[in-house]
Amino acid sequence: MLSGRVWLSALLVWTSVAALTAVVRYAYYFERHHIDWWPSLFYSLSDALLWALATPPLLAFGAALRLDRETWPRLPLHLALAIVLPVLHWLLARAATRALERAFGHAGWEWELTRSEFVAGYLLGLLIAAQILAVSQGLAFHSESRARALRESRLEADLARAQLQLLRAQLEPHFLFNTLHAIATLMHANPAAAERMLVLLSDLLRRALRERDEHEVPLREELEFLDRYIEIEQVRFRERLVVEREIGADSLEALVPPLLLHPLVENAIRHGLARKVEGGCLGIRARREEDRLELRIWDDGPGPAAAGDGPPGSGIGLSTTRARLEQLYGDGHRFELRCRPAGGVEVALSLPFRTQPPASRLEVEG
Repeated sequence: MLSGRVWLSALLVWTSVAALTAVVRYAYYFERHHIDWWPSLFYSLSDALLWALATPPLLAFGAALRLDRETWPRLPLHLALAIVLPVLHWLLARAATRALERAFGHAGWEWELTRSEFVAGYLLGLLIAAQILAVSQGLAFHSESRARALRESRLEADLARAQLQLLRAQLEPHFLFNTLHAIATLMHANPAAAERMLVLLSDLLRRALRERDEHEVPLREELEFLDRYIEIEQVRFRERLVVEREIGADSLEALVPPLLLHPLVENAIRHGLARKVEGGCLGIRARREEDRLELRIWDDGPGPAAAGDGPPGSGIGLSTTRARLEQLYGDGHRFELRCRPAGGVEVALSLPFRTQPPASRLEVEG
């Protein structure tokens, strides 16, 4: 179905053409046959408005019977229409011109009745019809190109969403396994602590399931989730685990990937503080710096070299976090893992500071 915008565009274009033609007609015939401006404009409009009525159907015809390598047999239909339509246009235009001639008292003007006028009018009509059909092909290709780009964009978004869900699926069992292992360790030695850990774990699982379809959550919610995990570890380590927090109030509404911080904290506790008999300190810092969110997770453990671990960042928790950030932010993020001079490891994250999802994602997912 032809939209109103197409009809309006055709009317505006052909009205502009009529105005230009009226100027030429007025200037050319003024010396030979005096003609006022308004009659000149009406003569031009009678011709142009017929094309304005024919243009939308021609565009629709060309779009419906688009020509390409597979549909080139349709070409005779396009040629037949381009050949026949100018004749119909000329007959209707002549009828309108005769009516205007009688209205303005110009009947019998030689320059409107010669045979050459028909030949010139037909050839011009043939050229116009061919051009409109050509434009219809360009518009059809453009529309298909945009539709193809939109489909590709949606497919890329679906792929990215599937990859993120897969990465989270890898991360959550890893976290769950480690927590259950800690509970099993305390089951006989400290049943009350093990029971408390089970209660905290159930709360964590409820939150994880509730947020499963979210790609980003406010940092405030992420820290609340992290507090449950840290409480689980404090049940296990008791006074051996000291937590230092430095959270800027203006950073709490920043969006971050869910389950972003706890694998970093888990890595610091498991590979750092758990290796020290006396325990140690875990540091969490978040602050806004202009249009960036700066996050730091650090510990004062022995470090990977002293503990005999492999290269820093080779575990599943950190590697999965890297992959998630790369998927979500591309080059817009920074992830650094470094050994601290005083001992232990620090993870530094820099993310775009925003409180609303990107507009492009909203459009794609909408």
